[in-house]
Amino acid sequence: MTLTTVPQHLETEAEIISRLEDSPVLLDVRGLCVDYVTEAGNIRACDDVDLTLRRGEILGVAGESASGKSTLLNALGRLQRMPAATSAGEIRFHPTDGTEPVDLVGLTEDELAAYRWTKISVVMQSAMASLNPVIRLGEQFTDVIRTHNPRIRQAEARAQAAELLTMVGISADRLTAFPFQLSGGMQQRALIALSLACDPDLVLMDEPTTAVDVVMQRQILDQVLAAQERLGFAVVFVTHDLSLLLEISDRIAIMYGGKVVEVGTAARLHSTAKHPYTRALRNAFPPLSEPVRRLSGIPGSPPDLLDLPPGCSFAPRCAAAMPICHQRVPELRDIDQGRSACFLTNGELSEQELAVQQHPPLNGGHDEEGEAL
Repeated sequence: MTLTTVPQHLETEAEIISRLEDSPVLLDVRGLCVDYVTEAGNIRACDDVDLTLRRGEILGVAGESASGKSTLLNALGRLQRMPAATSAGEIRFHPTDGTEPVDLVGLTEDELAAYRWTKISVVMQSAMASLNPVIRLGEQFTDVIRTHNPRIRQAEARAQAAELLTMVGISADRLTAFPFQLSGGMQQRALIALSLACDPDLVLMDEPTTAVDVVMQRQILDQVLAAQERLGFAVVFVTHDLSLLLEISDRIAIMYGGKVVEVGTAARLHSTAKHPYTRALRNAFPPLSEPVRRLSGIPGSPPDLLDLPPGCSFAPRCAAAMPICHQRVPELRDIDQGRSACFLTNGELSEQELAVQQHPPLNGGHDEEGEAL
């Protein structure tokens, strides 16, 4: 049965938090660091990332190119290869059968095989980079299903494949087709269906709608949401498009310069984002379900991860930057049911210190006695 479009009801922050609090933790990321080894030195693409994902949650990860979001997603699935390597931190997966959590960082390739497809699956942005162009769709589906469940018969696997394709709006007749015989949108939907073949607890999605037009993007997203509501899997959805994440996510993590700079519910980031970079991203993309408004770009370019500026890495591009922003890196702190790494909102500075930073003395930072402030 083809799934129908999920009604686009934007929940309030209280509704989202209440629903998530009732759901057990599925993935707990602490202090995760990922480096790229180069001749010029190690590039830290993910720096001390902390995230928590609950069962059935859709967690969006947004940021410009080179912010570290795809590196984070690859690390969560243990998909990175040299020159990328996890240099620190934990990725603790909490099995749904109630057994003890497992740190994915410490697993061998053989041990990871028990988690891939059955517990964690991946959807990349280019379907043809994942689908084998010379093997028919039906064979690719049954190969995945029977590899991870050898007791299932070929006919049963074929029937399951047909149901999965139908679930994402593709006729079961297409099981006899080669991937190159499908349109780009159908290829992407087939890849999403394939990622669900072994009923995973978590699906990692790396910009799965980037290569399709906006009409097909909407159809794919509706089918992802409908499948997620029916099957209950959690999603980590990576994209540069914050407007899209505001429509589909429960919570959103904003990354910049390899760091998470804000985490909050979609409702919070939609109305009162705490970090200037989050607000700048929101103003740079047209809203999907709001009146047309004037857009404004973010001046400058993302930082060179080999040569990060002192202090907050967004400070050189930030209209609200204060002197301290160019001197110290702000902490990612809990604030109002979310987290922020900005001196303006994270509570790291007292009201008096914040006032001094926003309105520095006109005499060059010295008091009447000549002492430095």
